[in-house]
This record gives sequence, C-alpha cells and structure tokens, in this order.
Amino acid sequence: MSRVRYVVIYDVTDDNLRKLVSETLKDYGLQRIQYSGFMGDLRRDKLNSLLVDMKNLIKDLDENVQFFPMCDSCLKGKKMVGKPKKYEYKEGKDKIMYF
Repeated sequence: MSRVRYVVIYDVTDDNLRKLVSETLKDYGLQRIQYSGFMGDLRRDKLNSLLVDMKNLIKDLDENVQFFPMCDSCLKGKKMVGKPKKYEYKEGKDKIMYF
C-alpha cells in the first residue's frame, strides 16, 4: 500500500487538547516541523484512522486540524525565511526535522 506525505497544521487553543493532538500525531509517526505543524508519510488506512481520532478529539469545538498532501516535487520547492529551529522531543527521539 502506497504512502502519501502530509503536512498537518492545527489551531487549538485549549492546552490539554493541543497536547493530545500533538501526541496523537506523534503516535502516527509524524514529525514536528513547527510548534503547531507536523509532517510525515501515511498509508490511506492510517490517514483514515488518524482523521477519526482527530474528529473524536476535536468534536464540535471551535478548533481545527488541517491535512495537506505534499508531493516530492512540491517539497523540493519549499522556501524558508529565518533560521531553522530544532524541535526537541521529550521522548528522546533523535529525529529532528526542519521545514
């Protein structure tokens, strides 16, 4: 089954819910690229499962999580202004991504 890379961003004001959203994204193997942004490859079944999990977390609240598919050629054309930041992981993972 093929994988598609997704950039996931979220706007969640509640601290506890925001932590749950970020932990859930990490559980699916996505890597933090901004404070409220993650990126990673997902198979269709994992994407569908993640969407269900996010719907269960967000419910009818005024919060949102957005998923953007990102092809390789699109990613190669990325632009960045400013210095890249390192996003350290409390779990001690050694993967650090810049975007």
